[in-house]
Amino acid sequence: MRRYIIGQGAPQSYLCLIYFINLLLRIRCGWLVICLSTVSMTGLLPSAHATNLPIINTHSSAHMSLDDEYRFGHIIAGSIRQQLPLWDDLAALKFINDLTQPLISRSQLNKKTTHLFIIRNKNINAFAAPGGIIGVNTGLIMQAGAIDELVAVLAHEVAHLSLRHYVQTQAQEKAQMPFYMGAFLASIWMAGNVSGNIGEAGFYATQSMLQRSQLKYSRIHEREADRIGFELMEQSPFDVNHMQSLLERLQSPFVKESPMWEWARSHPINNERVADISQRILINQPNPKRHGFDLSFELLKIYQTAQLSKTPKLSLDQLKLNFDPLDNNYGTLVSYTQALGNIATGEVKQASQQLQALSIQHPNATLIWYSWMHNLLSQNQTQAVLEQLQSRRLQRRDDSLSLWINALALRQAAQPKASMQVLLTLLETQPTWAIGWRTVAEWSILDQRLQLNHMAQSQWHLLRGEAQLALKQVQYASQQQTDTQARSLLLQREKALRLINDQAEFN
Repeated sequence: MRRYIIGQGAPQSYLCLIYFINLLLRIRCGWLVICLSTVSMTGLLPSAHATNLPIINTHSSAHMSLDDEYRFGHIIAGSIRQQLPLWDDLAALKFINDLTQPLISRSQLNKKTTHLFIIRNKNINAFAAPGGIIGVNTGLIMQAGAIDELVAVLAHEVAHLSLRHYVQTQAQEKAQMPFYMGAFLASIWMAGNVSGNIGEAGFYATQSMLQRSQLKYSRIHEREADRIGFELMEQSPFDVNHMQSLLERLQSPFVKESPMWEWARSHPINNERVADISQRILINQPNPKRHGFDLSFELLKIYQTAQLSKTPKLSLDQLKLNFDPLDNNYGTLVSYTQALGNIATGEVKQASQQLQALSIQHPNATLIWYSWMHNLLSQNQTQAVLEQLQSRRLQRRDDSLSLWINALALRQAAQPKASMQVLLTLLETQPTWAIGWRTVAEWSILDQRLQLNHMAQSQWHLLRGEAQLALKQVQYASQQQTDTQARSLLLQREKALRLINDQAEFN
């Protein structure tokens, strides 16, 4: 039976990562921190006097085509899923996606599809990588002073992608790609596992040619990304004025001394940068915008605290102390925090009443509704959930979260075929959601649908970059009875073989 159950496969042993860690251990000071521009945000705006913006997407490398970049990006994405602690929560991913889409749609990215990741890491960071990869730390979500500050970071990273900076520097030569990927993953890991003092000492002790080249390029590219990021945000529904408040926070003594902001110490924000963005804002005179994300962002912080804390009730009570009583949404935030705290302590009926009242009061606050539905499902109130889903359809509020709740409710209502169909429909719009494919595998084995089980396992392994395991699952699937809901075996086999060839080429 082992072949039918998804398990945690042995981590893929990239030679690049082993090489990087061995090099790490040989450094005389004990640690090496490669400070990649992919995990740094060294300020967000160049001189306000600059008027000529860089031409997007005309940058090219003789060594890497756009197609090669995205092939390499798929390999990096698999490594991230396999080796980094992710928060793969559908509601959180949807929220970050809703923030980035206005920026991406206004960018000149050749491909508008991106791979979004939320890293479970308290440090304040974000990164981008070849092939449309954008990552955000949970620490950045919690510590951003406003939703527009978080968007300022995302705009900066989208600008890096538009300008193909990472192709032009670290990954220009295929011979450098293994080292680039190993350093990239290790730098993200070390940002959350190495103390600030050791990390900073290692940074200054490192004098490798590769690092000096990256720092040289990053100064040029950061200026370009600042300017494009400013333009993207200004054209979006978000308030670009918050870029200035973010820079001022980066410059504060608290930020410079806090280990949570250790990358800010390696790339200090100077007075000139703050003055530049201030002047640009004065020149452009952007008007404050009402985008409607403020309440949702504060709700996400509460939801994240409840989901990720080892002591959710205590953490929620501490978070509640930080709420501003003068905030228009103060009562809503307190009530939502209390409801999630009641769920954590098993007082689910009281939580349902609180969440229902909040959902009626804020019908557009999807996260409140989502928490309410999960709480009802935990009490086996399946019919109530199905009625709410019907009401949501009539109000045309269907989205990926509704599909996920619908699939869970139908499963609970002993309608396995219908629930599977809804889940597969969801995965057509969220094809990189690993939890969804793992759920397909789990449900299909319970239903004795072996071909679908193997195909779901194959897709799950592909997302994690485990091409050989994915190919084996396709072979197992070919030996089972045909399942009309399973994907094309031939197409899945081609995907696995393509990834095997790409890994051989880039690794």
